[in-house]
Amino acid sequence: MRISKRIPEIVGLVALVFVGACDTLNIANPNDPDRRRALGDPNSIPSVAQGAFQTWYLTSQGGFGEDQYPALTMSVMARSHVAMWNNFHIRYYTGCTTDWAAGGYPAPLGTCGNLTEGPAYPRAAWANSLAAAERTQIEAMWYGYYASLSSANDALSAIRTVQLDVPGSHMVETMSVLTQALALSGIALNYDQGFIVDYNTDVLSIALSNRTQIRDAALAKFDEAITLAAADSFTVPGGDWFGGPAVSYTNVKVAQIANTMAARLLAYFPRNAAENATVDWARVASYASKGISSGTKPFNLTFHQDACTSWCDFLKVWSNDMTTMRVHTRVAHMMDPASQPDPWDVNLNHNPSSPDKRLGDGTSREPVAYDTLILRAYPDTNCKKPVGCTGGSDFVWTHTKEFGNKTRGAWHQSAVGQVRYDSLTTCGDNPQGASTGSGDAPMVLAAENDLIWAEALIRGPANLALAATLINHTRVGRGGLPAATAGDPNLLQELQYEQDVELIGSNIAPFYNQRRIDNLEPLTPHEMPVPAQELGVLKLCSGTCYTWGGSSPLNSSASAPGSSAAVLMQSAPQIWTRMYQGRQASMRASRLLRSLQ
Repeated sequence: MRISKRIPEIVGLVALVFVGACDTLNIANPNDPDRRRALGDPNSIPSVAQGAFQTWYLTSQGGFGEDQYPALTMSVMARSHVAMWNNFHIRYYTGCTTDWAAGGYPAPLGTCGNLTEGPAYPRAAWANSLAAAERTQIEAMWYGYYASLSSANDALSAIRTVQLDVPGSHMVETMSVLTQALALSGIALNYDQGFIVDYNTDVLSIALSNRTQIRDAALAKFDEAITLAAADSFTVPGGDWFGGPAVSYTNVKVAQIANTMAARLLAYFPRNAAENATVDWARVASYASKGISSGTKPFNLTFHQDACTSWCDFLKVWSNDMTTMRVHTRVAHMMDPASQPDPWDVNLNHNPSSPDKRLGDGTSREPVAYDTLILRAYPDTNCKKPVGCTGGSDFVWTHTKEFGNKTRGAWHQSAVGQVRYDSLTTCGDNPQGASTGSGDAPMVLAAENDLIWAEALIRGPANLALAATLINHTRVGRGGLPAATAGDPNLLQELQYEQDVELIGSNIAPFYNQRRIDNLEPLTPHEMPVPAQELGVLKLCSGTCYTWGGSSPLNSSASAPGSSAAVLMQSAPQIWTRMYQGRQASMRASRLLRSLQ
């Protein structure tokens, strides 16, 4: 990676925080600026619907590159990845704990480990104040998902209310309803409350609903999308909807996607273990059994990245660059306890010999020059021998061990990096031979559906034999580990191991999974508040607003009533556009800075 990505401190020279991506990041604005004209033209409605879907994707995966994007921060909060940069306010939100016996980290060191590399500081609440720079982590998803929902509602209004003769009307209608479900799902998974808005809602009378009500509204939309997808045959073209001509989905696959995302919402919704125990696991199993891993041809929900011109998975851009992020010692220790101490200890860390072939002996299968120059990893010489490769397919170990600013705390260090998706890092680091930063990037793996399905069969109406089979698709098929069986007393732990090792870097599922088993570090917020900017408009607070985490409660009650506030839902697309324009200004300043180096 370029120096501007590895050394975020230099951004103060140009008064900006965002330098974490390459100058190829130039995401097109997903919102049509001439909204009124577009909505009167039936030929433009497919583009409006596609823009809504794309906005949902870019919001989820951070594709417009802003430092507001919270998923990288949440990945470190979950002790899935690790980094110490000021970008995305990772350093601010990911302190350590000196005594967490319940998590297996007793005093005096706790998760902080050896404190010779900087002073300890605890986890912090979401900074929900307009005066706080750190507030941006709770704004991007709110305005992104509501911008997506607003555009999907516009498309549906044109089809159902204005009754325009829209090309591919049924496909557009189905995908618009799916987008509604996805946007509401994003709000339900991340916020304590929000607005439920449809294309025919009286926006003058809506009020904030609690997260359970938003979840149920999203599930109803998923059910509607599943019904619509079954009603007629169609194919969603890849180039417009998924970033590349080779990535397209039939109506049958759209229904499978909707089933998986509904199962995902139900399973990941709980904020703690007590709520997790109340999940309707039979309903989860029902959705997952019809999801993207069901049938004879499982598939990943995939989007084509175009070097971050219009489609970009920024989670993978950062997390698969060993100069930017590493795999947290919690996960590295799971794969090889003997060589990867948790918490971090530079003196005890050494090259691994993991039975999990996703890490293996930690050597890299990439070209030797790339191994030594970029990864600082040893090349896998066994790939040329009859015994085959012994290096990691997904992770490598670097003999330089530590990275970044060592004064920011030993708990921010790791010697293991993720390389599963490293051709998508957009800055020329593409050892897999793809054109720079381009290629198909899975967002939701078929394995994720398998693991949700398996968990439902363990926690709900039991079918442990099928659960073990689903777990083994990755445990044996990709990890090369001994097969799980129905009689394993630790079957749930084997499933959770796969959730941590297989799903890392695909999306932010690791945060939701750690949250719902009470394995987030003490004081870590379990959900986000309505952003201060929005609350100010609603006249619900001034200055510092309510928040979660830190000295405040970690999350709301699932049935807490929403705040009483009528609102006109028109601000999200405009705010999203302003965020996009601010990002463009940041990129221009970043390019200027690099030209002066």
